[in-house]
Amino acid sequence: MKFPLLCALAVAGSASVLLSQDASWRSTLYPADWTPGFSDAAGHFLHDFSYAGYHRGEKPIPRLAGPVIDVTQAPYQADPTGVKDSTSDIQAALDAAADSDGGVVFLPAGAYRIQPQGTVNHALRIRGDRTVLRGEGADKTFLFNDTPMMRGKVVIELAPEKAMDWRDEGGGILASALARDVPNQAREIFLQSVDGFAAGDLVVLRSDLTQRFIDEVEMTGKWKPAGAGSPNRTLMFCRRIESIDPAKSSVTLDVPVRYPVRVADLGRLVKIPGQLISECGLEDFSIGMKQHPGAGTEEEDFNKPGTVGYDVHGAGAISVQNAENCWIKGVRSYAPAGNAPDIHLLSSGIGLRRSRFVTVEDCSMGFSQYKGGGGNGYLFTHNGQENLIINCRAEAGRHNYDFGTMACSGNVISRSYAKDGSHGSDFHMFLSVSNLLDQMTCDGDFLEARYYRPWGGNPVHGVTTTQSVFWNSKGLKYSKERKALVWSQQVGNGYVIGTSGPCDKVDSDDFVEGVGKGDSLVPASLYQDQLQRRLKAAK
Repeated sequence: MKFPLLCALAVAGSASVLLSQDASWRSTLYPADWTPGFSDAAGHFLHDFSYAGYHRGEKPIPRLAGPVIDVTQAPYQADPTGVKDSTSDIQAALDAAADSDGGVVFLPAGAYRIQPQGTVNHALRIRGDRTVLRGEGADKTFLFNDTPMMRGKVVIELAPEKAMDWRDEGGGILASALARDVPNQAREIFLQSVDGFAAGDLVVLRSDLTQRFIDEVEMTGKWKPAGAGSPNRTLMFCRRIESIDPAKSSVTLDVPVRYPVRVADLGRLVKIPGQLISECGLEDFSIGMKQHPGAGTEEEDFNKPGTVGYDVHGAGAISVQNAENCWIKGVRSYAPAGNAPDIHLLSSGIGLRRSRFVTVEDCSMGFSQYKGGGGNGYLFTHNGQENLIINCRAEAGRHNYDFGTMACSGNVISRSYAKDGSHGSDFHMFLSVSNLLDQMTCDGDFLEARYYRPWGGNPVHGVTTTQSVFWNSKGLKYSKERKALVWSQQVGNGYVIGTSGPCDKVDSDDFVEGVGKGDSLVPASLYQDQLQRRLKAAK
């Protein structure tokens, strides 16, 4: 069991304010000559988080010029006045782009009425590479989801045409057992055999949920071994092979490993079948969902038919699944006409699931109608790897920002704003290792990495994260739930480095530096500095 250490609240004239006025300072874990692999004498270290986002941050998000399909023109003739339903018209344009090797599906200024058709679980779906859905601006183009009956459905789904699963193995799927343990931060891994693997292959480095691993992460007696079958508690790292050395029986991966993978846990490399959807984008529009007129928004109503909670349980604005090198930019939620002004979405916002190298930039999600249990009201959700959320705003969700599952690692949320969440922006379940919250601002919200969450049924959510970093956090106002800006009690080592603002308190027994001194922390953004270092070193 961990016991928190509360740091003093920063107020005018306090020691923390005086410290914040001192000369600039650096973390002891990030000296001026830092390189990946640096650690202090006690073994504390910071991961290199610079791989997050579109093409590992090595390319800017493109602005595709065309070909352009205007959905209001023949043969599509979507209605920008919102009088008639335009779902089929817009979907036909998206399908045409997918079937012709991509293009820009353009939504001129207006309001477009859409909703899921028949039994499908989405209103619109992007299924082909190099397809962009683009509006004329978030203040000009509006997508209105015209039904509250959205249980288990999303407004926009971005996913490959053929379903795939990072957990696929067996049945002839190529795999090779580890020849030795893979240490943290490694890129080269040693296998029993490299036969059949090739540079460019999409692979998953994974292990099983063994009793040894359960004991290591302090979940003895709370989790049971699940072999290869656990959907959310499988430690896995989705990567591409950069090179192969047959003489050493090793492969080099495109991104470092975020947690050790052990031979004792049946560690192995699997060439997963199927393809991730790539080079797709959502740009420059607003999205709103019709308010449910009924009653029933209590915590457990998602399980009670006839309630708002039941009808909207699991509803989302955007789901990105099995994607690589994609982006969402300049997309906002809004309150459609007829909604209360403070209801934009039925439940959740943007979810990044089993995806990698996705950037979400300059987006705003907020104001969920249902924020009950069961995973509702999550505005920005990381369930993938090496993804980047930057310059975004989340307001009035259950959890404004969220990380979850063991398939979630290496992600970054940077320079983003969290306001008035019902609960903290959190690490939620099943040990999401090695993620970064960088230059976050909280206004009636807080950042959370609690040691253990006893909820979630069987199995319980359990330990939430390890080796994650809260870097240069700013507090404007404490939440009603907790009078702390950062609450971090990670299993193993966690890091809270630099806080500022009138509400800068830290509740943590992790590695803590610079409470009240964030304004003078160098660098201000860990993510940006690490990216610049890596790109410079590569030249």
